[in-house]
Amino acid sequence: MGLLRRIRRGDRSHLVEQFLHQGDHVRAIVPAQGGLHPFTLLVIGVTALIGVVFTVDLPWLQVTLMSTVAFAGAAVLTISRYRLLAITDADVVVMRTRALRPAKPVELLGRVERTAPFAVRGTTWGQIIVGAEKVWVHRRYHAQLHDADTQLAAAPRGMRAASSTAYRGTRAKKKIRNVGSRHR
Repeated sequence: MGLLRRIRRGDRSHLVEQFLHQGDHVRAIVPAQGGLHPFTLLVIGVTALIGVVFTVDLPWLQVTLMSTVAFAGAAVLTISRYRLLAITDADVVVMRTRALRPAKPVELLGRVERTAPFAVRGTTWGQIIVGAEKVWVHRRYHAQLHDADTQLAAAPRGMRAASSTAYRGTRAKKKIRNVGSRHR
């Protein structure tokens, strides 16, 4: 059963639920990747393979190419930032995930208020901006982003920021309470 169907049904067993507020209505859950374009490693590998094929008589050059590919692959994997975006009525909840477990959030990075549409740029891997971060989203999730954009455009202005305003108000109250308890 799909993750979004379980959440809509009220099943609180998935790890995404621990980062959502009680009144959040999840519209979509989208894995994303920040950093370099996801095809960067593929381009590096294919280029090195072509170089190895054409340098059959120069083994030292082949070893250099393979070492460069190994180094570049490790660099690309460490530079990449893996995210899981839970799109609610008024916010985007941004969570950090690991490379090999993109549906299992590890840490809450923040909530970004939805004031503008995502406006996906690209084909196979489309780039969107969430807060101040540019992330890449695969084509299979573009329809969910488009649906979320449509729902954002259809929502009245006052309804868009309702949950974000409530969240900020609650957060401010907690900060005030915590400040007073530190000085005792």
